[in-house]
Amino acid sequence: MPDKKKDISRSQYVVRNTAVTLLTQLVKNLLGFVSRTVFIWVLGKELLGINSLFTEILTVLSFAELGIGNAFVYSLYKPLARRDTDKLASLMRLYAKAYKGIGVLVGVLGLCLLPFLKLLVGDVAVDDSLLYSVFLLFVFNSAVSYFFVYKTSLIVADQQNYVVLIAQEAFHLVQVCAQVAVLLLTGDYVLFMLVNVVCTVGTNAFLAHRADKMYPFLVEKNAKPLSAEERREIANNVKSLVVYKLGSTVLGGTDSIFISAIINVVTVGFYSNYKLLVDLFTSLGSQVVSSITASVGNVNASEGAERKEAVFDGLLCASAWFFGLSAVGLMLLSSDFIRLWVGGDYMLDFASVAAIVGAFYVNNMHHACFVYRNTAGLFVYGKYIPIIASVMNIGLDIALGLWIGLPGIFLATIIARMFTYEIVDPLIIYRRVFGKSVLSYYANYLKYTAIVAAAGAACWAVLRLIPITSWLGFAAGCVAVGSVYCAAFCLLSFKTNGFGVLRGFARRVLKR
Repeated sequence: MPDKKKDISRSQYVVRNTAVTLLTQLVKNLLGFVSRTVFIWVLGKELLGINSLFTEILTVLSFAELGIGNAFVYSLYKPLARRDTDKLASLMRLYAKAYKGIGVLVGVLGLCLLPFLKLLVGDVAVDDSLLYSVFLLFVFNSAVSYFFVYKTSLIVADQQNYVVLIAQEAFHLVQVCAQVAVLLLTGDYVLFMLVNVVCTVGTNAFLAHRADKMYPFLVEKNAKPLSAEERREIANNVKSLVVYKLGSTVLGGTDSIFISAIINVVTVGFYSNYKLLVDLFTSLGSQVVSSITASVGNVNASEGAERKEAVFDGLLCASAWFFGLSAVGLMLLSSDFIRLWVGGDYMLDFASVAAIVGAFYVNNMHHACFVYRNTAGLFVYGKYIPIIASVMNIGLDIALGLWIGLPGIFLATIIARMFTYEIVDPLIIYRRVFGKSVLSYYANYLKYTAIVAAAGAACWAVLRLIPITSWLGFAAGCVAVGSVYCAAFCLLSFKTNGFGVLRGFARRVLKR
């Protein structure tokens, strides 16, 4: 492995990864809107709902990964910091075997769902052969990626996520251009999905080849097996993550399924347009978090408790800033965007939008805790919390969905998360990593939420003065919300510890 990597600081990796993340996510989401717009024009509401439903079903099937990725990536941090290629080769040998087995399992589970597919989709005017053909392509596309992804994880764990993002976005550009051409020229949904499969295989094969060039030990055949003690440690982490991953997958990946079952699949299509906006900000924030996760892992592998807590406070403040701004923007502007984009017929009511945005905020404010659970190796603690949350969520989905409709399904997610994740995970982190009381976290969480609410109220007051009847008015509204929110957030959070950490980081970057 190249020694020159030692000369690159954590701050430089964070800046490099974050800059590439922001650029590639901007391009990715612009392309996503182009693709979605053409999809709606050509294929219509029902196939849009089916496409969204199948995407969520495959997200649920990803539970077969069982948290193996997180356990292995955590195992890579220390040998990467020490440049221990022998240990890395041994870990990657085991990782490869595990992920190839997962790919096969995802494929088998997908095939097992075929007899129940019509029940999940409901009564739609779509030919059965089309439904089954497209679903099989979804399954194959998901399963085949596991045969390559373990090598990609090594690049990410080595604080070089920007390499992965650039390659993925290049292939995504080709994919969107080809899919738009297919829709406009043929209107063929199956061919549309075939393009997706080809580009997924191409992306993963290219990154696997790139990893082989970056880490020559990956292609060596003489890697030593891990010791029994090392395998036992990884197995224990995986066992804990099995339960955690299963519960979190059910909690976060079943909304469209319940909407289809309780309401109808067309409503899934309406929701999917708002979900596209929500996913834009979720994906952008998640990618930025992913780009710094390896650096946080390096901190947790080499620094003391005080420094670890300071980084955590900075992450929490950054989450409140970005996801708070995103939530306020979605709350105030998403329906205007939908109206201007695809028409007023696709808009949801205010209560539904508020519930969707609330679930978005609660889910994403947990990023700091999520990063520390994974990078500090806290896999065995609180592993049953997602199971409890998912059971609670399913019960509330049915009860509140039948009672108040679409808003109830997202309100169920908010309640389930707040009474499980947001109580237990911070408690574990503060006790096990920082060695202190968790009360300061709860106080900071409430403080930042109050700041977000106050900044949002200021944005609402200013936005009332701007008529949004065209894209120009919408652009003016976005600028107003962004400017007012950032000014209010900085003013109200300036004296918090987390904001101080962000100021310090910015000074270090500017000095370089």
